[in-house]
Parts: sequence; C-alpha cells; structure tokens
Amino acid sequence: MDTLRAILPDKVKTALEHLPITEIYELRLRANAPVVACVDGQNFPLLSVEVSCVDLENIIHKAAEYAIYAVLEQMVKGFITIRGGVRIGIAGELVMQHGQVTAIKNVSSLCIRIPHAVKNCAYAIVPYVFGNLRPVSTLVIAPPGAGKTTMLRDLARQIGQKYPHLNTLILDERGELAACYQGERQLDVGQNSDVITGGTKAFGFENGLRSLRPDIVITDEIATADDVAMLQRAVHSGVIVIASVHAADLHEVRSKPDLGCLISQGVFERYVVLRVGEHAGEVVGVYNRGLQRL
Repeated sequence: MDTLRAILPDKVKTALEHLPITEIYELRLRANAPVVACVDGQNFPLLSVEVSCVDLENIIHKAAEYAIYAVLEQMVKGFITIRGGVRIGIAGELVMQHGQVTAIKNVSSLCIRIPHAVKNCAYAIVPYVFGNLRPVSTLVIAPPGAGKTTMLRDLARQIGQKYPHLNTLILDERGELAACYQGERQLDVGQNSDVITGGTKAFGFENGLRSLRPDIVITDEIATADDVAMLQRAVHSGVIVIASVHAADLHEVRSKPDLGCLISQGVFERYVVLRVGEHAGEVVGVYNRGLQRL
C-alpha cells in the first residue's frame, strides 16, 4: 500500500486512516465530489473529503513518475498500472486524431483498483478444475467486483504447487494478475509461470504459444472476437486455457455475440460462476461442458 499512499493527496490519506486500508479494494475520486472507498463490496463515502481536477492531474503525474510519455500507451486505453498491480482507470476528455485516441486530457475522475492476493480463495473449485495429471480448461464468469482476477491468480499459484511439471503462460494485459514491475512480479502466480504484460491477448496467444511453449494459458477478461478466436486456437492445439469473462451468469455469456460460441462449441470443460459477496470468489455454481451443475 506504500505505492498507493505515495500518489494520493494528503487529505485523502488522512481520511483513509479511519478505514482498514489493507482491505480497500477500490477508490473512486471524482472532481468536486466526495471520495468513495470500497471495502469488502461496500462503499464508504468520505463526506468531508473532495478532490479537484488539479488533485486528479497530480495523481496521474505521480503515478507516471512524472514521465507521462512512458505511460501514454496505457492511458489511451483508459488506465495506468503502477507498482504492486494497482490499476488507475481514467475518465476525461479524449483527444482524437484520424479516428484514434491519442491522449486523455481534462481528467474528471479516477477509479483506483487495488489487487489483493487472497490465498486459497479458489479452494472450493479446485476439485472440479484440477485433474489427476493436469487441470481442465475453465471459464470463470462473474460481474465486476466478484473476484475473477483474484481467483485466477490463486489458481495460477496452486497450479505451480500441484503441477510443477507444467509450464503456465499468464497473459496479463493490464498488469493486474502478476503485477510485474520492471520485470519483477509483485504477486504470487506460481513457480512455473511466464508472464507477458501489456499488449493484446491476440499478441500474447500468437507469440506466447510459439515461443514459450506453455501447457496452460491463464488470461483475464475475454471480451472480443479476436480474443475468442485465439483462445479457440489454443484449446484446439491442446493447450489448457483458464480465463474469465464479465457476465452475471451462463445465460448472459450465451447471449453475447462474440462469446456465445465458446459455450455452443464446448470450448471449456468447466464453467465457474461467481457473484459479488462478502469475500472474493463467492461461488454460485460449477458446471460441466454440457452446462450440468456439478
């Protein structure tokens, strides 16, 4: 949490002293509005603390270590990831050139997401996902804030313990799973894992499968047709894929144009549905390829 404290205004740090800062999962800072802290799924407005546009700009500059050019590629995607895997989502005015976003100016709000390594949070699903010789391809389905990333991270850690003979490739597009900083992972994702941070999932699948020869690929938030195509290719080539998707349930996944084929084609052997609850990774149900509840 030292990284987080280093970028926040003093008035926000002072207000957070009254909350269990190690249990904060999210901070929302909006210009001329109270700061909101999310602790275990509950929002706590800091009614006496407001931030200005200048405060928000200062946070961005501190997060970038006063080198905006170094994080510009992330910023145009709407976020910055800093040491410890802290991700700062950015809302503001988009600067467009030839139909492409080239910068964000006049920042109006920030959503700071703080990762937590919750060991054994995946314990309940391990019997369904882990086989005798290797895990099975699994899709974790959950709405935002239900602990998808936390569960994937713990699965990666446990895979490293149970299957030391298998190589795991982690495609960490937003730097949240392993939280690598200058090449060093900040969070435990298993002893036999290789991590590609940044870039697109398509790039990671295409180049990672060819050059790193993984037995297992773990990636967060499958969303686009390109993601799905590369995932299908990996599974059909014999690689185990453990991934997540934003959705409330299996029905919502089936109804999404780019994602429904994952179910209709039986790409995954297991589906794990989570919900937002008191703890990360609350399991609603585990289903097999035929969508029968286990």
